[in-house]
Amino acid sequence: MHILILSPFLPHPPNWGFGKRVYHLLEVLSRSHSVSLLTYADDRDAQSIQALRAICVGVHTVPNRPLRFGKRFAQLLSVVSTVSFQRRATDNPEMQQKLDELTRGEPFDIIQVESSQMAGFRFDRRSVLVLDEHNIEYELYYRMYQSERSAARRLFSWLEYYKFRREEIASWQTVSGCVMSSRREVEILRALSPETPATVVPNAVDTDFFMPASGPVDPDAIVFTGLMSYRPNVDAAIFFVRDIMPRILAIRHSAVFYIVGGDAPPEVTGLASANVVVTGSVDDVRPYVHKAAVFVVPLRMGSGTRLKVLEGLSMGKPMVSTSLGCEGIDLVHGEHLLIADDANAFADAVLDLMTQPEMAGRLGVEGRGLMLRRYRWETATEELEEFYGRLRNGRMESGSK
Repeated sequence: MHILILSPFLPHPPNWGFGKRVYHLLEVLSRSHSVSLLTYADDRDAQSIQALRAICVGVHTVPNRPLRFGKRFAQLLSVVSTVSFQRRATDNPEMQQKLDELTRGEPFDIIQVESSQMAGFRFDRRSVLVLDEHNIEYELYYRMYQSERSAARRLFSWLEYYKFRREEIASWQTVSGCVMSSRREVEILRALSPETPATVVPNAVDTDFFMPASGPVDPDAIVFTGLMSYRPNVDAAIFFVRDIMPRILAIRHSAVFYIVGGDAPPEVTGLASANVVVTGSVDDVRPYVHKAAVFVVPLRMGSGTRLKVLEGLSMGKPMVSTSLGCEGIDLVHGEHLLIADDANAFADAVLDLMTQPEMAGRLGVEGRGLMLRRYRWETATEELEEFYGRLRNGRMESGSK
């Protein structure tokens, strides 16, 4: 098949959640199909573009359009607009022009749009149009509205939820089919857009890259990973340091919490102390994860499924997560990880894993086993290809071109 992937972000290097999903689907699809990528990029991205051209038949880019006067001013302007900030930030006439140019001749069999933020463009009707929803974006903003303490952030999150909910549901109703990352999200879509074909293509993990290590573990090390410019990760880091870590330190004075990820804002870098290490950007998170006694996912906001959970489990790490943090992944409390939602219970669960090596080891083995069985990128891509086939067959049976 000839496939065009449309992404709002260049998926290389694949060192953050969105980029990892796009990159790995691209890489596996390209083994059997002719796959092209269309995305935003800048001059500084030349090396990444070259790396992507090694796996794609074509990589087409449109220059990023800078937000006039910066992101915060653009968000302020969006408050008085009927269009969401998410949709305004990705809309670009040059992208529409490039899309029209690429689809002018022989049609692509599949056009896959990465995220509903990019679904506002005009697409070639001859192609099967697939929307890959990395998460339900309006749900993310509603949860941010519920959790934020700042009145300004709460207002912005609620307005984005209100406006983008309308836009996102409309996107579901205009595409040939939707790909969601969990069964829970498919059920939400079916309730709001029952005529839209949908399937689950879960987030996955490179189990050969994220492997257990045989080296020594620091019994006092606790690790949290993620891009620190992402608001849910910022909130999670603050929540752990302010509400959970004091309870751990009361029992285990030498415990150290590692916050591993780039683009940390001042409210995260300001958390650093003798017992809190903020690493900033690192070339490879694995040494920090290997070293840790416990991997934590203290998320209180977000949507979709978290790749950090899959990676930590694939490395055989004992893990504590909130219910939201491991949402959408087929995990069982006490079998693959420990789940705790309030600060006291979360701290107790971390201490249990730090002091009970037998339980920690058992959870690590079971978590790794589950990743090998059900959450590999090859398996996820097979499910995506099957969905493509069903959509194309349905189009042919209906007589559509």
